[in-house]
Amino acid sequence: MAVVRMMGLDTVAGLLGKGRLADELCITVRALNFKISGDRGASDANLTDAAAALASRSEGLVAHAHKLREAIQ
Repeated sequence: MAVVRMMGLDTVAGLLGKGRLADELCITVRALNFKISGDRGASDANLTDAAAALASRSEGLVAHAHKLREAIQ
């Protein structure tokens, strides 16, 4: 279970960048690295905040994709 949390945070960090994810979690990049490596636990709140940040980013990407499609019509 802990590995799923670690890999989940690592994936979000890869998509958003560690700095932005750390900001969203209100922690330092160093603390985020500890969570990803398993030296510190990732709480439910950490995962919820990471998911919210990713969802917010995805909304912007989808909106931009729609604009690009409209440009070719």
